[in-house]
Amino acid sequence: MLRAGLPMYLRAETEPALNLFWGIIRDGIIARGAALADDLPEALEAPESLWSLWESPDLILGQSCSLPYRGRLRGKVDYVITLDHALPGCPAGYYNSVVVTRPGGVPEGVLAYNSRNSQSGWAAAREVIEAGRAQASGVLSTGAHIDSARAVAQGRADWACIDAQTWAMLGRWEPVAASLEERFRTAPTPGLPLICAPGQNATEIAGAVEEAVQLLDPPARETLGLQGAVRLGAKVYLDMPIPQAPAA
Repeated sequence: MLRAGLPMYLRAETEPALNLFWGIIRDGIIARGAALADDLPEALEAPESLWSLWESPDLILGQSCSLPYRGRLRGKVDYVITLDHALPGCPAGYYNSVVVTRPGGVPEGVLAYNSRNSQSGWAAAREVIEAGRAQASGVLSTGAHIDSARAVAQGRADWACIDAQTWAMLGRWEPVAASLEERFRTAPTPGLPLICAPGQNATEIAGAVEEAVQLLDPPARETLGLQGAVRLGAKVYLDMPIPQAPAA
């Protein structure tokens, strides 16, 4: 059985819409002859290990962060397409990070970040620090953007960079967002790439995704904040630098 998962914006509130989206993609993959129906899962998986999904030789469709894609996954997966969430100030298919603090705060002191493998949580923070727009006297690894937001709200950290699409979801569904203030947004970078294992037909899968975005019903698209899909290509990701990892 092939594997499929779109875990990066997976929440209880988005899971039904994501599976509707996958069902349409699945039909498109079958119609294009890119895989047989019996080989495709009926629903997306919620993997315990992202690396297990991303590095699986059976991956028909996954979603990665751009930092792992240009790092550990380089040469191990094929680029498919990038979803567009029409985020403020971002070109189609791009995203950025929202720098947040407690009310009246400034982005100085302890930085909360979700993962050393996160473009939006770690690489973006490094960029604003190097540009002199923020300072970090220490760092706190939290494991997830929502936990970074909670760490700042609770005073265990002073600021964080949150994926802009995640920030929009937190504003809809997480009370902690009301305890934080947006200071500014970082420069846009290519959004989260959809990927597949080498040997899969990435071009036909991309076509199925493009069609599915158009066929998905408006309420599901609104839930996912989904506006389109863009073939940015692998090079725009692979040309980006890899930031220094946080100190152990």
